[in-house]
Formats: sequence, structure tokens, C-alpha cells
Amino acid sequence: MAAVSRDIEYYDDEELDKWRGTPSDQYDDEQCALFRDVLYTMQSHEVAGWVRSLQLRGIELPDEVKDEVLLIVGERRS
Repeated sequence: MAAVSRDIEYYDDEELDKWRGTPSDQYDDEQCALFRDVLYTMQSHEVAGWVRSLQLRGIELPDEVKDEVLLIVGERRS
């Protein structure tokens, strides 16, 4: 259902909006840490919705964080 929805839900992550349009390979370590902070403070069932929210907002996940997100989402689907 989240994949169909165009409504943007925020996950107490409004500070990430400043990276709208930043390519996934252009984040520094500090910026990656901010994405990880948000990721690891949410429930695992919220992660897929969070990623969808970022997509709708034009925010690319840092390359360094993508594997962690995929691992969490994959575990939820198993």
C-alpha cells in the first residue's frame, strides 16, 4: 500500500530534507551517520515506509546506508 500512496509521511526526519537532490554517492561520513540515526531509532516495520517517504521527497539514501536498509527490509519479509 505504501508503494501506491503519494502521501508523504515523515518519520521525525525533517532534517534530511536539506539533502533533496543529493546523489547517493555524494554523502560524507557525518551525513551518513544522520541517516543511520534515523534508521536505527525506528521500528523495523517502519523502514520500508521511511524509504518510500524519502523517495517521494526526492532524497536518495547514501550508498553506505543502502545495504543496512536492504538487510532490515529483507529480514522483515522473511
